[in-house]
Amino acid sequence: MTDPLAPLRARFRIRAGEDLARLRDLRQADDAAELRRLAHGIAGAAGTFGFRPLSEAAIVIDDDYVAGRTPTPKAFERLDQELAAAAASSDASGD
Repeated sequence: MTDPLAPLRARFRIRAGEDLARLRDLRQADDAAELRRLAHGIAGAAGTFGFRPLSEAAIVIDDDYVAGRTPTPKAFERLDQELAAAAASSDASGD
């Protein structure tokens, strides 16, 4: 049986690489508003396509911003690692 979401997951993996570059640029610029938007978008899309660890890493950052806190460097490092893993993934499930 063919997975109808497979082409979308493949596009998501490409986007993960692009988001990784954007994350690094936004962190360098210290752009909290755009970092929150990026994390929020990643959280939803990653969850939809089965990239649970990536979604969870993005949710931590989004939740921190929503609560008025600055996410920790460790939270950003985890998101960076999960984006890199998703971009490199060839597993159709994302796990």
